[in-house]
Amino acid sequence: MQPRISARPHTHPYLALLAVCLAAAAMPLTFTGTAVALPSIAQALDASPVATAWATNAFMLTFGSTLMVAGALADSLGRRRVFLLGAASFALFSLALTVVPDILLFDLLRGGQGLAAAAAYAGGAAALAQEFNGASRMRAFSVLGTSFGVGLSLGPVVSGAMIESFGWRSIFLAVVLLTSLSFLIGYRV
Repeated sequence: MQPRISARPHTHPYLALLAVCLAAAAMPLTFTGTAVALPSIAQALDASPVATAWATNAFMLTFGSTLMVAGALADSLGRRRVFLLGAASFALFSLALTVVPDILLFDLLRGGQGLAAAAAYAGGAAALAQEFNGASRMRAFSVLGTSFGVGLSLGPVVSGAMIESFGWRSIFLAVVLLTSLSFLIGYRV
């Protein structure tokens, strides 16, 4: 009798869940953190109120308007590939925001962050739907939602403390750390 060959290689669903949850926590952290930092950002980059408003608008518009497209790309190009591309891009855009010299480039990078976040979230959620079945899928998505909520609720508090201690650019370093860790775990599993 021959051994049964699986169509998919052995995976680690809980490590995949951890990778997606880390990225999911970073997304709202960067949205709420930037909102808290807007006065400091506007002062440092000598930005007008309209240009400063685009610091949050660019992220939310690109994230919201490309989320479904990112999901379709995840289905056609591969869930893991889209998640990893999104997580890596999100980390790189966040890192670039720590050294940005003016508000125009800042706003453009925030738009790029929104695109990357949509890819990471859609690819990650699709990958989790593939990894988990039945009740465990419901629990996995509950944990994912909780991770997003934790980032949303802790974002203003953590960002405020970081801005006060290290300056506004430091809030993006936390995002780099979370999404880099997310990428590394996702790449391994």
